[in-house]
Amino acid sequence: MAKKHSLIISKQNLSPLEHPLKSHHKVEIFLDVIQLRIDWVDKRVYDLIVVGAGPAGSSAARMAAKCGLDVLVIEKEKFPRYKPCGGALSERAVSALDFSLPENLCERTITGTRIHFKDLALEKHKNYPLTTLVTRSRFDSFLLERAEEAGAGVLMDCRVEDFREKADHVEVRCKDDSYQSRFLALCGGCQSSLKDRVSGQESGRKSGICLVTEIEASEDEMKRRLHETLDIYFGVAEGGYGWIFPHRGYYSVGIGGLSSRLKHPRTAMKNFLRDNGFLGCYQLHGHTIPLGRFKPRLASERVLVAGDSAGFVDGFTGEGIFYAIRSGQIAAESVAENLQVGGKRLSEAYRSRCKVEFGDDLRYAFMLSRLLHSRPDIFFRILASQEEVLERYIDIATPRTNYREFMRWLLPRLPVRILRAL
Repeated sequence: MAKKHSLIISKQNLSPLEHPLKSHHKVEIFLDVIQLRIDWVDKRVYDLIVVGAGPAGSSAARMAAKCGLDVLVIEKEKFPRYKPCGGALSERAVSALDFSLPENLCERTITGTRIHFKDLALEKHKNYPLTTLVTRSRFDSFLLERAEEAGAGVLMDCRVEDFREKADHVEVRCKDDSYQSRFLALCGGCQSSLKDRVSGQESGRKSGICLVTEIEASEDEMKRRLHETLDIYFGVAEGGYGWIFPHRGYYSVGIGGLSSRLKHPRTAMKNFLRDNGFLGCYQLHGHTIPLGRFKPRLASERVLVAGDSAGFVDGFTGEGIFYAIRSGQIAAESVAENLQVGGKRLSEAYRSRCKVEFGDDLRYAFMLSRLLHSRPDIFFRILASQEEVLERYIDIATPRTNYREFMRWLLPRLPVRILRAL
C-alpha cells in the first residue's frame, strides 16, 4: 500500500534573502505562516499480488502468506458475491485444504451418483463421502477469510485493468491507483482478458458453456428424490450433461456443454427443467468454462496464471475447484522458492510442478469426454453391462484414485470402434 509523507515549509524558516516579501512593500501580512505542502508516495513493493479471490486466488494468497511473503489480493467484486456453479466440492479438493470446513458451510455430504442416458439409469453408492455440496458465495468467502487469517492483504471492489512486467517487478494498474510486486498471479477466471497476455487468446469455440439456476425445495422433498445422490443426465446438452444437486433448502439445476455444439443453451435448459418436473419461472445464470487442456505457456518471468485462467478444469465433468486450489498453492510455493533460493526459472518450475501433479489427469479426463460423447450409446451399454466401470469412476472424486489409473484400467476393456474416437 502507499505511504504518504509531507514536507512543510513555513515563512519563519526562510532567511531574509530568501524571503519573498520585503518590509518596504506596502502589503499588510495577515498570515503568520505560508505553508507549502509537498506530498509524495512511497510505493510498497509486495512479494506477490494475486488478481482474483476465487479458490485459486485465495489458495495462492494463503500459501504465500504462510511462506512469509508480503501478499495482496485484488478482487473486482465485493464478497460475498453470487457465483453460478453446481457447488460440488470433491473430497479430493477438500483434502487439498490445510484446514477443516465448518459444518454450517457443508450443506450435504454425497455418497452416490445416479447417471441417466435416454431410458437407462444407473446408480452407485459408497460407504464414504465422495463430494460435499456448498454454496459458492459462502465457500469462496470462507477461503478468502482463511487467506486474510494467514496474513494476506485484501483489496475488494477494485478491478485490475492492466499490468506491466518489468525487469525486477510488475506494475499492476487499477482505475484509481497502481501497485507493485515482484510477482503476479492471475486467478481471475477464464473470462478475464489479462490471462491472454501470458497464455495467448483462445477461440470462444474452445470453451464450454453452462446455465444454472437454484430452485427452493424442502428437506423432505429432496430426501425423497435424491437424498445423498448427485443426479447426472447425459444426452440433454451437446458435449456435456445436465445435473440436479440437492443442497440445503434448494436444488442446483443446470446444464453444460461445448459452446461449439450447444447452439441453443437456453432452450436446452428450459427443456431439461420441464422434463424433470420444474415448471416454474426461474432465473438462469450463464458462464463459460475452459475445456481442460494443459496450456503450453502458464507463466512468464514474473506472471503466473492459475485455476480457470490457466484452463485447469476437468474436461469430462467441468469441475475445477480442486485444480484451482492446487494450482494456486503451487503458484505461491513456486514464487516463494524463487525468492528464497532462485534456481530454475519461475515459468519452468511452475509449469513442471503442475504437469507432474495433475497434467495426466487433465489429459485423461479430456480423453474420456471424447470417448463418451463420440459413441454414447455404446459407452452406456458398457456401463450397464460392466458395473465395475461406474464403481471405479466415481472414486475419482476422492484421493483413492485418479483419471490416469482409471483410464489405464478402462481402455483395454473398450471395443475398437470407440477407441477410434481418440
